[in-house]
Order: sequence, then C-alpha cells, then structure tokens
Amino acid sequence: MRVVGKSSIEEYARWYLQRDRRKHTTLSIDDDASDPVETMRREHNGKMRDWFSASTRWDIVALDTVGDLGNLVFLECDWTTAERLVIHDGPNYRLLSRVAMNAISENYFERKHRAYYDELANGSLRIEGENRVAICSAEASEVGSNPAAQYYLLDGVGRCLPYMVLLTERAREFAPIEAFRATR
Repeated sequence: MRVVGKSSIEEYARWYLQRDRRKHTTLSIDDDASDPVETMRREHNGKMRDWFSASTRWDIVALDTVGDLGNLVFLECDWTTAERLVIHDGPNYRLLSRVAMNAISENYFERKHRAYYDELANGSLRIEGENRVAICSAEASEVGSNPAAQYYLLDGVGRCLPYMVLLTERAREFAPIEAFRATR
C-alpha cells in the first residue's frame, strides 16, 4: 500500500455524501452547506468510527497488491452472515479474500448484486476517484479474530467483493485501487 496524497476527515465526509447523493437521487449535487463531518455522524454513523477526529491521520492510498486488498476486514452483519459470505469458522474468517471464496462457493453474484460485478468485469468501473473506497485501522477485536488484517473496509464492500471474486476466478487482471485511509 502506498500513499498517493494527504487527505482529511472533511474531504472523506464530502466525498461520501456526494457519492451517496449520486447513488440515491437524480438531482444535481451541491456542496452541503452544513458541516459534512457532523452530517456524516448524524446520517451515516456506520461510516464513522468513534475515534475519527481532526487528529486522525487521513491519506489517499493505492492498494497496489492483491494482498493489500485481500487482507481487508469485511463487514459482518445479518445479511453477510445470512448470505454465507461471512462464516465464523476460524481465524481470518472476515478477510476479503476469504469472503470472496465464500461468495464463489455460494454463487452469490449469480443470485444478487450483479451490477458492480458486471461493470468491473467489462472494465467500465474502476475503483478510483469518485468510486474509491474507504478503509481505516482495524479495531483490536477485528484483528484478534483476523490476525492477517490491519485495516477494515469501511466503505466499498459492494465494489471490493466482486472485484476480489473476479481476481480469484482469474477473470480479471489486478489493477491498483484507491482508498481513503484513516489511521489511528
């Protein structure tokens, strides 16, 4: 993983809010007049860790190896366990590389969420710029059960999982992806 440039919590919040508006409305996107960080904490609390503050180090990074991507801690919630993407069966069970194997064995993209898979497969979507993802230092509990991990995939599971599946299936050659990175 290499640092491409410096960033900030405000830049991350503005990026996330603009991306969210593009996904959920056809209206034009204006900068939010209110504080974007406070808006994120109020409306998208799951995308903000309690330790995010003005003193948190923020960078834009390139995940430039498959290992950088595959060792991200994946979301564990009701739908990821119900879909058998996250199966608690030993160490590193939430790593993206492991979740991708589960998605393949469950034929997940044959059944659900095919759009990003198809866009990544045909090259019309790249995980950079406005489509980058967000990662942050993993919590002690996340690293405890996933010792190969350092970072948690904060935003971008819908883009990173199909990308990792395509790489695992050798249906796509690896190209680096961009991420906001928050470090404790």
